[in-house]
Amino acid sequence: MLYETIIPATGHSFTKRNFIFKYFPTQWHYHKEFELTLITNGWGKRFVGDGVDDFKVGDIVLFGENLPHFHMCDKTYYENNDLYCSSEVIQFTRDIFPADMNKMPEFSRISSLLQTSRQGILFQNKRITDEVTEIFPLLESLPGISMLIKLYQILDLLGSSKKYKLLSGFDYNFQATQNQYNTPVNKTFAYLMNNFKENISLEAIASYAGQNHSALCRNFKQSTGKSIFECLTEIRIEFSCKLLLNSDLSIIQVAYESGFRNISHFNHKFKEIMKMTPAEYRKNLLKEPEE
Repeated sequence: MLYETIIPATGHSFTKRNFIFKYFPTQWHYHKEFELTLITNGWGKRFVGDGVDDFKVGDIVLFGENLPHFHMCDKTYYENNDLYCSSEVIQFTRDIFPADMNKMPEFSRISSLLQTSRQGILFQNKRITDEVTEIFPLLESLPGISMLIKLYQILDLLGSSKKYKLLSGFDYNFQATQNQYNTPVNKTFAYLMNNFKENISLEAIASYAGQNHSALCRNFKQSTGKSIFECLTEIRIEFSCKLLLNSDLSIIQVAYESGFRNISHFNHKFKEIMKMTPAEYRKNLLKEPEE
């Protein structure tokens, strides 16, 4: 999982960026900043913490601090066509607010909003989202303190919305800081996430993590309750689930794309973890919901 370092432009305490891609990068990532995202073009699947749902044009989502997320565009975007995905993103830390904001009535809605955002929030009040959508592009043109005040207004407006959807389970907990990311255990996670499609050896993992084999295995087990290769298998199965849901690849192709070199081993591990076969998973997830 990628830790993203975000540096605001000179003279600003937060970032406002516009992205245009053929398709959004599909790298699990997290950062210490809150992130407010407006989808301006595209559709597909949104992965937030332990949740998966659809994204579309007009969606406004607030991701909390250190909440892993990414957007996967629909398979149509990976074909040779003129489609593209785009978004406008605001990223900010708690430092832009007064230190005692929790005691200030004027910030009560924003304070509550930031607390709820640890699960990820999709806002569903059309009047409010339409108003915020109009404000979003104006931020860059505002001078100095006006830009910050306008962000306060956006967050206060979103905090007034009673119609929203939480995107990740309440019990989902991913606590991370940049320093924690540099520990051998988190370096191991990073190596697994970035190389799970390859034939991974313990020697390569230990070398990357900077710790000897036995110490790394012991520390990883103590920290996660799982062995390194149990974790690797779960990462591969999780990725295979996404391929089964979002691609037309055959089950054999899914297995190989997910890092498995033996289809029997893939089927065995998939059923062990998911309690159903890959074919059953695809059928159950893709069937039309009942009216």
